[in-house]
Amino acid sequence: MTTSTLTKTAEFQNGTMFATAEDMLYVLQLNGSWFEMGQQYGALAGKHMQAMYDVIVQPEFDKGLISQADAFELFGSRVFEALSLRRKQYFQGVADSLNWPVEKVVVLDQSGPMAIYLGKLHSFSGCSSLATWGENTVNQNTMIGRNMDWNELFLDFPVYATVYNPTDGSNGVVNVSWPGWTWFVTGFNDKGVYTDLHDGTSMGGNIVSIEKPSFLNSVFDYMTESNTAEALSARFQASRTDVASIWMVADQNGQACAYENTIQENRKRVSDKGASSFATVNTFLNPDWGLGKRETLSFSLKRFDNLNARHDEQAGRINTQTMRDIFDLPLYEADGSFKENGGVTKPINQDVDLTNYQVVADLNDLQMWVKLPALGSESDWAHVDVKSLFKQS
Repeated sequence: MTTSTLTKTAEFQNGTMFATAEDMLYVLQLNGSWFEMGQQYGALAGKHMQAMYDVIVQPEFDKGLISQADAFELFGSRVFEALSLRRKQYFQGVADSLNWPVEKVVVLDQSGPMAIYLGKLHSFSGCSSLATWGENTVNQNTMIGRNMDWNELFLDFPVYATVYNPTDGSNGVVNVSWPGWTWFVTGFNDKGVYTDLHDGTSMGGNIVSIEKPSFLNSVFDYMTESNTAEALSARFQASRTDVASIWMVADQNGQACAYENTIQENRKRVSDKGASSFATVNTFLNPDWGLGKRETLSFSLKRFDNLNARHDEQAGRINTQTMRDIFDLPLYEADGSFKENGGVTKPINQDVDLTNYQVVADLNDLQMWVKLPALGSESDWAHVDVKSLFKQS
């Protein structure tokens, strides 16, 4: 079962906020220049952004972990000055609309890396992703499933599916994230190119390189400029990240890979020859690292095996409903034991994190479904017709 009704709740300039049937899920459609879309985002998301700032950022100052001045310098102006013109214009637009210093906007955006820098997070998340295509799917389209696993703290904030329709000739993109976190987390562009973030700190170290630009924001740029997974992959090859991370890359042509990144280097992991599916979790699986297969606190290898097994059971019959069914399967039984023939989803925290949101997408038809499983059994998959939202109003 899914819901698909979008109800317009607010407008600002050429931007619109829609409510969905899920109380904590909103869809934003932004249109215009990057500065104008920043203004629209700030006006529509300001209330939720302030709530995020009050819970995620302000306590760092109150507890003396870092001063506001140092945070605004290290994770505000330093990051801002190294951004592309596109991202600078966007953040300046958000700041203009909110009447915030631009440093405050960027610090909220970078509060995840800042928490790692302060030594407070064991990881970004324990996520799971699957791409499948060709003979595995009923229409040969490329299907994506993704769990974003993290912290109970984020259950207090809504999830945004934000559609950007730029007028400068760059690609339209949709990004699923929390208010004020506008670096690229989970989503695709209007050419059917997809990427998502997985924690890499368990493998690459809980370190932030403050001498490098924000790779999280660089990926946003890459998505606005890359028309194929191959083109996006080339951008990853030429970059170094400021925080250890893993990214799955896929497109509507049935191409998929992952980048396993430390602050020193990036390594590409590809699927087996002839394979038409690809799974990613938050452990380094490229054998060239020489690490062997290493389990994580969030049981990455167990999730990896479950995801591949459940996929293979449905190979040849997979559509977006089948993918949603796979991602509805829990990892654990109620008593904390692993579920027999289980999946990857954690509606409650039974190890070190839980599943905050899930995304299923068809990259050829540009359709998306989002679910917030940690909100309980009443939560359902909400359908978002991204293709229609990519049409500029």
